[in-house]
Amino acid sequence: MRYGVFSDVHGNYEALRAVLAFYKKNGVEDFVCCGDIVGYGPQPLECAEALLGLKSLTAVLGNHDAALLGRLEMKWFNASAAWAIEFSRRRLTGRALDFLARLPERAVTGDFTLVHGSPRKPLTEYLLSGSQFADNAKAFEVSPCFIGHSHMPLYFREGEKGVPETDFLRPASRVATAKGPLILNPGSVGQPRDGDPRAACGIYDPQKKVFELYRVFYDVGATQKLMGELKMPPILAERLSFGF
Repeated sequence: MRYGVFSDVHGNYEALRAVLAFYKKNGVEDFVCCGDIVGYGPQPLECAEALLGLKSLTAVLGNHDAALLGRLEMKWFNASAAWAIEFSRRRLTGRALDFLARLPERAVTGDFTLVHGSPRKPLTEYLLSGSQFADNAKAFEVSPCFIGHSHMPLYFREGEKGVPETDFLRPASRVATAKGPLILNPGSVGQPRDGDPRAACGIYDPQKKVFELYRVFYDVGATQKLMGELKMPPILAERLSFGF
């Protein structure tokens, strides 16, 4: 079994469709989503329905998903993000809303732990530093722990002499997962923020104990065109061109 690991779809169906096609081409049939299915992008319903159609999916709630459901205060979001959350709420059907409402904040299987932000603060913490990793390392037992939220592909692990080790994950980066604790962020499908506009995703093989990161081209212009037609805040479309 291999898992397709992805996060932060954010209503970008063009990007999600490209990532799912990539997984299909590579024979991946089991999926892990680190949250934030909605927000920012123009097609939250299509994204939710695409995930509902997956036969084997483990997913958790993201902060934008939680805000849409009224479980997180809007003060956490800037004006453009708040606008997109309200837009997403109007677009979703009852079935899609029920799907989001049933997502937990944390999921644990025999192969991995899954949260959106961090093990200690699943909805709100941006895990970006080695010191944060050290504080979170005891907050989960099954390793690796997959996270999202920052939109940047990263890994965190205990290095030599107990010093935290962290770095960005480049395309085709491979991370051995045999030794824990290990935290992995596959980056963002729908709104990358590491300077690479391609959709980010990963494949985790628990038998070989390795995680590999990939970047997938998608039609950025098609997403931007639709966002313009829907009169979404321009910054949300513009940033897709640059991966910021």
